[in-house]
Amino acid sequence: MIKAEQILILVKPFVKEGKILPRSKAQINENLGDFVCLMDDNQLLACAGLKDCKEGGVGEIYSLAVSKKAQKIGLSLKLLDKVMKKAKAEEFSKVFALTKHSTDWFIKNGFTQMKITDLSKKRQALFNQDRNSSIFFKDVS
Repeated sequence: MIKAEQILILVKPFVKEGKILPRSKAQINENLGDFVCLMDDNQLLACAGLKDCKEGGVGEIYSLAVSKKAQKIGLSLKLLDKVMKKAKAEEFSKVFALTKHSTDWFIKNGFTQMKITDLSKKRQALFNQDRNSSIFFKDVS
């Protein structure tokens, strides 16, 4: 079973770089069920959370990270595949991600860039204008 500490350790360098929003151990523990993970020998190599926005069958992908030691070997695609399978199992019609980085990766992998107004009113209210993230949607099929 994956532990919050493992996720915190994996995402820490990306949080420092401003690529992932910081979350507390308690927040991660509370939402452990959101996470899909790729492991190797009990080592966490990649993770991503998928949160139910509870509006219109939409899920939000967050804290997507691939270990710095395991990049450029196709893990991000395996992780995305797991996220999309989870989204389908949870009967989401769409998923979205907010990012300041890797915009090309999202486009290359079938996401479409959208505007803040395409988010639900509830999610728009939580949008951090200062961060100025790009918003990418993908249909779940």
